[in-house]
Amino acid sequence: MSRLVRGGRVTWTRDVLRDVLVEMGARRSRSVLAVVAVALSVGALLASVGLSRAAARQVDADLAAATLDMVTVTVAHASGTDAEGTTFPSDAPARVTALAPVVGAGLRIDVSPLRATSVTRAPVAGSDPQDAGLLVSGMTSGYLEAAQADAGPGARWLDHEEPVVLLGVRAAAALHVPVTDDPRGLSVWVDGRRHDVVGFLDEGRTDLERVVAIPYRGAVRSVGGDREARMLIRSVPGAGAVVADVVRLAIRPDAPAALAASPVLDTSTVRAGVSSRLGRLVGWVGALLLALSVLLISGSMAVGVLTRTPEIGLRRALGASRGTVAAVFLVEGAVTGALGGLTGAALTAWSVTAAAAASGWTAGLDAWWVVVGPALGAAVGTVSAVRPALRAAAIEPALAVRSS
Repeated sequence: MSRLVRGGRVTWTRDVLRDVLVEMGARRSRSVLAVVAVALSVGALLASVGLSRAAARQVDADLAAATLDMVTVTVAHASGTDAEGTTFPSDAPARVTALAPVVGAGLRIDVSPLRATSVTRAPVAGSDPQDAGLLVSGMTSGYLEAAQADAGPGARWLDHEEPVVLLGVRAAAALHVPVTDDPRGLSVWVDGRRHDVVGFLDEGRTDLERVVAIPYRGAVRSVGGDREARMLIRSVPGAGAVVADVVRLAIRPDAPAALAASPVLDTSTVRAGVSSRLGRLVGWVGALLLALSVLLISGSMAVGVLTRTPEIGLRRALGASRGTVAAVFLVEGAVTGALGGLTGAALTAWSVTAAAAASGWTAGLDAWWVVVGPALGAAVGTVSAVRPALRAAAIEPALAVRSS
């Protein structure tokens, strides 16, 4: 008995599929339009998902590269100063660079805003033009390294106390100092004291163009302390938040509260926000496209029910049940949707790859799209066919045959 039941089910399924294929072949234009509609909606949805994920990854990478590798440490209050009036210990950069994620750290204090300074090319102030916009700043070589400013081998002299300077390109022009690869013999006078020029700051850095960099230790002594000093720290991308949490303790384990570390943006929150917002956008766009596809296919199949009313009535008169008639339309919708979903998945792979390549992003294609595309399309086609299928199943054989 079970064999007869299974055989009957197989025969019924085969007959339904054959009827569907015959119907789709007889009405090729309508079938093609339905497949194209599903392909466009499913493809647009999957492409939106793929592009949003690629954009989210790119945003995350850009944020990690641009914001999560810089930390600034400043003096919070003077309660932690030593006998010389300094809060940062002399080996502060070495303590910070000993931290595993740190790739560079250095100190800087701007002297000109704290006291009047004189920078001239000749030993007597006023004998040569002086640009009032020059900024005398004490630095360590580690500061330039952390700022990724190329100053050449002369930068190492900033870690000593010899009277030397590194000049920004506009500062050199204002002081009539020629920018050259060999600055030997060149000098300027800072506050009436001769300083040998040992190099020039990176020409591509507009923030250093007017800087006259002198050794950090001498600058701190000249202003009477490091209250206005700051430390610049560069870490490996993504480790800035970790460094900001521990750097004060690394510099001053005895008085970490004397220092303040700049807040660093954590991209985990930004990543979640970007992903969730893009996900909601994709969801709304995809839902709209799928709804339009359902309406289009449903309307097309409803028209098909009207044109096939005599045929449906004849089937019913020959013994076809309401379930069989409904199954023909449901299977037709599922097959149409599956073909459209498969086509949409192929379009997605091409469009996401092309768009990512044009934008310089890394394309991300998941294997599950090959399965999700046809499955989603089949679901859309089946839902679209529910109303036409119920309408076809409700047709009375006698009225349908009489109307033909």
